[in-house]
Amino acid sequence: MEEIAIFYSIIKDLCGGRVYPDLIPVQNSATDPAMWPAMRYVLVSGQVEATNCYQSFNPRVQVDIYASTAPERAQCVQQVMDTIQASNEVECLLKTAPFFSYDIDRKKYQATFDYLIV
Repeated sequence: MEEIAIFYSIIKDLCGGRVYPDLIPVQNSATDPAMWPAMRYVLVSGQVEATNCYQSFNPRVQVDIYASTAPERAQCVQQVMDTIQASNEVECLLKTAPFFSYDIDRKKYQATFDYLIV
């Protein structure tokens, strides 16, 4: 989908360039500080707009941020939100506010939120 490629082009330089589709690579060791923070984006759903002539699909993208500290996580969330809001390439509507948690398996602070791309 073209919208997803545009979305990636907007966020690709955040988190030190550690932005991945679908999953964080296995080689991102939880103990190696050079691998974090990291972000993944996943197409999770969308909105269908039916008309008489065709159907349009607006993708919904979930963003997950993993960081070594809670302040770093908050800083990354703000960077993503500011970057997307400043972009004129595609319109993104924040659909869920950031949910903060701790990923026990990765031993990282996590933030999850999603956008509808229109």
